[in-house]
Amino acid sequence: MDKAALSLTIIQQRFAQALLNVDLVERTLPLFAASTSSLDARMAFYRGNLASVWSGALANAYPVLLQLVGAEFFAQMARAYGQAYPSQLGDLNHFGSELPQFLANAPMMADYPYFVDVAALEWKVHRAYYAADADIFTLPALIACAGDKLQSVCLNWHPASRLHESDNASVPVWLAHQASDDERKQFSLSDSSYGLITRPEWHVSVLPLSWPAFQALNALSQQKTLGEALEIALALDSQFDIPGQLNAWFSAGAFSGIDCSGKVCPDFIQGS
Repeated sequence: MDKAALSLTIIQQRFAQALLNVDLVERTLPLFAASTSSLDARMAFYRGNLASVWSGALANAYPVLLQLVGAEFFAQMARAYGQAYPSQLGDLNHFGSELPQFLANAPMMADYPYFVDVAALEWKVHRAYYAADADIFTLPALIACAGDKLQSVCLNWHPASRLHESDNASVPVWLAHQASDDERKQFSLSDSSYGLITRPEWHVSVLPLSWPAFQALNALSQQKTLGEALEIALALDSQFDIPGQLNAWFSAGAFSGIDCSGKVCPDFIQGS
């Protein structure tokens, strides 16, 4: 192999490939100026360090999943995930976006389907923390801005706000890992769950939702009017607590503004 004929880019690519695939180490070692035995040990060191970086990055994004599966399994999972989905960006906060999909296709998860949905929820929580900032729109501001046209307005979602739905109790599982033993509530893992992820004052929270509340918020996220969204909720639950739910959504910081006939009303935004 003529090292001089290889560009730095190709050498770097082969080095990276050898870190991901131990079978490629032997053909890669001659690219470097040292004894084979010394290089082999160094490659093993780099490979172990890479696996540690993967595990650390995923543990930062998926702390509840780490508690559920245990450190040893998590480290093995991180290694397998990193090989299947190598990081494409220098910012490791983006590493892990495909983990829910990876777990959904993993045979060992067949008996624990809620792990996949917990992972999906955790990634939304993780990305909510790093979302762009924006002022929080309050319920009094909505009333003052919209006046008698309250039901015809469309709300602008805060960049950190996200919705989550699951065929199992992923939301209660996540909440249970944030609470003390005295605060934990009983739930069945087979129950469907829904949640609103928000980031008031840079602290990410998950508000559990009923099915009607989820459907109403989902409608709002699709630029339906407030009146249309509430009609959806009332069709599913004639006793839907409109004042209570509106207060909960706005208190959580779900919205950043209001569209008044195509014009945002910034004068009533909190902090402006």
